[in-house]
Amino acid sequence: MSVEQQVITDEQWQHARTIWDYHQMHHDLRRCDVAIGLGSHDLGVARAAAELYRAGWFPLLVFSGATSPTTAARFPRGEAVHFREHALELGVPDEAILLACAYHPDLRSGLARIEDDLDVATEPLWVEATVQPVEGREL
Repeated sequence: MSVEQQVITDEQWQHARTIWDYHQMHHDLRRCDVAIGLGSHDLGVARAAAELYRAGWFPLLVFSGATSPTTAARFPRGEAVHFREHALELGVPDEAILLACAYHPDLRSGLARIEDDLDVATEPLWVEATVQPVEGREL
């Protein structure tokens, strides 16, 4: 059986480049109180978050993600759990990691420690979001 190689046209490359450029936020990294690694198919999110943690960009890391039909084979215990394990292997201490698989009581108390802002680690880019504390409102 032969496999036919599909050629990507110049127009398709141009469309792909437009989408890629659109997703580039071009934000400068800045220190924050917590980073959130959003669950996905890519352990690169956990790796990037661990590298930034070790570089001192933030003291607390939250990984999100449960088991979905598209990630169950790769991450049977849930994306957040596997991301946490990978970050631990890369040197992030256990006390610096919170999980948001569904509801987790530590997540609520950990997020209550946020004072200024947070960064969100997504696939394949770092997207920065600023959260302003709302007086009298619990996270």
